[in-house]
Amino acid sequence: MLNRLAYIILLLGVGTSVHSQLQPLLDQNYFNGLAINPAYAGSQEALSIGLYSRIQWVGFEGAPRTNTLSIHSPLRNKKINLGLIVLGDKLGSKKETGFLLNYAYRMELGKGMWSLGLAAGLTSLSTDMNAIRFNDMGDRLLQDPARRALLPEFSFGSYYYTGKWNVGFSMPLFLNHFSNEGKGNYNLNFNLAATTYLFTAGYLFTLSDGIELLPSILFKTNPANNTQLDIHCNVILKEKLWLGTSIRTNGSMSALLQIQANPQLRFGYSYGYELSELSSYQHGSHEVMIQYNFRYIIEVIGPRTY
Repeated sequence: MLNRLAYIILLLGVGTSVHSQLQPLLDQNYFNGLAINPAYAGSQEALSIGLYSRIQWVGFEGAPRTNTLSIHSPLRNKKINLGLIVLGDKLGSKKETGFLLNYAYRMELGKGMWSLGLAAGLTSLSTDMNAIRFNDMGDRLLQDPARRALLPEFSFGSYYYTGKWNVGFSMPLFLNHFSNEGKGNYNLNFNLAATTYLFTAGYLFTLSDGIELLPSILFKTNPANNTQLDIHCNVILKEKLWLGTSIRTNGSMSALLQIQANPQLRFGYSYGYELSELSSYQHGSHEVMIQYNFRYIIEVIGPRTY
């Protein structure tokens, strides 16, 4: 347990020389696909705007806080789709803000739609040295001038979906940024062995009139780091009320509630709980979302499509 706590404290302090790009941990990623896959743009067949906010490990000093704004829409011919995502993340003394423009090209394939997506943008990285408590005034990390930086970001993704099932693959924010200590800048590197790969899939089962079951998975792997699997399951009642749960192989689980107020407006809340030793030092994680789709096109595959 001491090793685990030491690692957490390190994360909440100054950190290491490697900049880990914004890759938000979200319980409700089924409706925030643009944050992990640029090919998701336009899949709601409407101008879609979503706001997502997550407070993780409540009660733990310096715990992560993530805010996301997602906007995307198909253009008139429906093959070209554009999106914008703004990500804000705070972890201890570190603060990151990312802006990504998304482009997706869609085509009909079989009974569904296949989309390829690219995203490009910038991440603003800063460190609040006043938020750090330290004993050694001569610590080399405290003298690192690379406390502020504006870094390029790129993402790639592929996504296929029908009215019943979906599958996606993406490489979000695949550039690696290494701090050049003492010079106040970062070196950029593209290394397949250090890139994060995401795989998503889901299937909608009709159990009876007005009751549906939607299991889904999010598999994340980084050869240089670790592998994680999220398993989600939602029960949908009358297409109005969503009740769900999820579990992660990193030792956490969550419960989810969503309300489809009307065909355009959706609210959601989830509560996450740690199953590891960390549960003794915090009071769970909270996540809220609000999503609005301004207009549905007649040939929409379905508002539940991921």
